[in-house]
Amino acid sequence: MKSSVLSFAASLALQFIGTVQAGVIMPSSPTVSIKNGTVHGIKDQVWNQDYFLGIPYARPPVGPLRFRPPQYINTKLGNINAKQYGVHCFGYGADQDGFTQDEDCLTINIVRPAGTPSHAKLPVALWIHGGGFREGGGPDLRYNMSFMVDQSKKIGSPIIGITFNYRLSGWGFLSGSEVEGTQNLNAGLKDQRLAMHWVKENIKAFGGDPNKVTIFGESAGGASVGMQQIAFNGRDDGLFRGAIQQSGSPIYWGPMNSPKDFQAEFNALAVAAGCTDAPSPLNCLRDAPAAVLNTIFPDQWWQPVLDGQFLTEYGSQALKNGRYVKVPTIVGTTSDEGGSFGTIGAHHDGHIAAHFATASSWSSATIQELLTLYPADVSIPPAENFTGQDDGTSLPENGAAYHRAAAFVGDYMFIANRRHTAEILTSQNVPVWSFRFRAVPNGLPAYSGAGHFAEVGFVFHNLNGDGYDGPYDNGNPLGGPKEAEYAGLADFVCRSWIRFIAHRDPRVGTSSSDVKWVPYGHGAGKRQIVFDIISTGGSYIETDDYRKEGIAFMNEHALQTHR
Repeated sequence: MKSSVLSFAASLALQFIGTVQAGVIMPSSPTVSIKNGTVHGIKDQVWNQDYFLGIPYARPPVGPLRFRPPQYINTKLGNINAKQYGVHCFGYGADQDGFTQDEDCLTINIVRPAGTPSHAKLPVALWIHGGGFREGGGPDLRYNMSFMVDQSKKIGSPIIGITFNYRLSGWGFLSGSEVEGTQNLNAGLKDQRLAMHWVKENIKAFGGDPNKVTIFGESAGGASVGMQQIAFNGRDDGLFRGAIQQSGSPIYWGPMNSPKDFQAEFNALAVAAGCTDAPSPLNCLRDAPAAVLNTIFPDQWWQPVLDGQFLTEYGSQALKNGRYVKVPTIVGTTSDEGGSFGTIGAHHDGHIAAHFATASSWSSATIQELLTLYPADVSIPPAENFTGQDDGTSLPENGAAYHRAAAFVGDYMFIANRRHTAEILTSQNVPVWSFRFRAVPNGLPAYSGAGHFAEVGFVFHNLNGDGYDGPYDNGNPLGGPKEAEYAGLADFVCRSWIRFIAHRDPRVGTSSSDVKWVPYGHGAGKRQIVFDIISTGGSYIETDDYRKEGIAFMNEHALQTHR
């Protein structure tokens, strides 16, 4: 359970300034004047940071504005009480646990070193949360920016950290023929875009440099970063100068759909809301009670679509054609992405083939060809302790082909896409750094490897495990017997991200003991860093060529899978 909508650091701050009543501005509050009003935040005496939380960045997307692109705030708001996080957007999944949710949710959160003057021009880190485009939010404790901002000061490269909400599920990604052609598709991605415009227009007042913004995210957040790069045919609106894609890229993890692919979901929604016979089912849905829509959306999985406007072509083609914002980029995955996605119970070829028959648009013949490229002894990433067959340490129900299936699934969803992105950007002379995160979090069995999301706590330097619960021992992926090793790796990972955000190069200012993270390179020189703790080998540089034939086949046939 996420126990509070306040960040860990903000909750400490309230112990010093007392209870904050709605609408009451404390005299000691840091204040910033922006386009639409005066923002009153919190000064945290413990971390020596200023927090400006829950600032509206768009008009409430309710009533006539429901299922429409976000709208600029065009009125003066006066005093803006920014002392606590806003609510989560409506979403469906464990990432919503413990958070109040509402339709009026488009808010942004800023963390800066205390007293940063408006002329400071600090680099800015803008986090886009993941959650499959159906759950999550900026107030999530796991994404608390206090620890990263603190680390940035310690290494002499101070930054400003930002998180925000965007609309999820059908609230942000409603599709169907009734929506097609109305400019209302991909509203959630447009929320992200408007948040970036808000930062561009307002961050200078907080001491940030609008020309030094880096966007970063993981999973759906990493995919969002990629989609923002290829948006509007790769149009560069000057919104960011760097990009970090963690377990996501411009090449989607599954088939990129058209609006019509969600017609059945739209029809089910219209039936539930009594909108089937309305002159405009879409307008009728705008008037439907939120509670009615929330009875249907949890059973549906709405996703971004090719809309001919924001997203005009498959990600692989946008990259190939050079239609993306060309900025220095970090792209990476965990070692064992596939272990987190549907590989339980894989005993033989038939089980793996059945999974891909539903998860992809590959033909059965193509799936069979791929299976020959992922044989029973397929190599798992170098230095791992198991092959494609179960190593005898996992649970019996995982299946004899557990690791083979995990390699297959992980490559299809994330790793092949990461490699393809790194290869294309490098070939077009875009600076690229690639990574593989290999450290198994505290309390997880070795056979599971480093699964999806494993690196996030390290990126945010979240040593206390704030916001986490199971399956980690004591709810902390960075705790336990290897706590000191995890802390050392978190230092390296977090500071690498900070160096990239501050200097567009993760090598700037590294210590003599750090592994030097080299750019990706061309041809046989494709190199990436592997992040790991000392007791299992430590971090090192590797050639990015494992499972070469299978991954190459997937990337050569990206169009067949609508990616």
